Amino acid sequence: MSIIVETERLVLRHWTPTDAAALFSFAGDQEVMRYIGDGLAWAGIERAHAWLERVGKSYRERGYGPWAVSEKTSGRIIGSCGFSFLPALSEVDFGYVFARDNWGRGFATEAARAALRYGFEQFGFVEVTANTVQENHASRRVLEKTGFEFRGLRHYDGDAEDSAFYVAKNPLDGLGAS
Repeated sequence: MSIIVETERLVLRHWTPTDAAALFSFAGDQEVMRYIGDGLAWAGIERAHAWLERVGKSYRERGYGPWAVSEKTSGRIIGSCGFSFLPALSEVDFGYVFARDNWGRGFATEAARAALRYGFEQFGFVEVTANTVQENHASRRVLEKTGFEFRGLRHYDGDAEDSAFYVAKNPLDGLGAS
């Protein structure tokens, strides 16, 4: 298990194939998945296994991907946070999802800040994008609190409606050249 970054309350680490049940525990919740992907809860643990395979491939090919987020005190996986490469757009996309019993506790903001900082420092991302359903006000607040700027609406392939589109620029970009 590779730890990526720790915060005061959280550990972000690589997902492993043995994490399928923990992932499915929140990805199988309709309310959690309402604004994620197709908006449907995952019907079976097989989807968690397939997703973990894709994430493992991203780690091997790109060095990054979404990471498991666990509480330091309990060690329980409570969410996912990190990056995905969108080949059709040539963008590094940022996303997160958390188990419903952990909403409203500041975990998404805490994890997002740490992951974003790590991405800029370790991977040298110049900018990172994020897309969310317009009505997902909680997610939009997290993005804005972590330094993302709203750039307007855009149609994202496969979505029924336009998404709220955000961009975060690397604050270190260009500082080294003088």
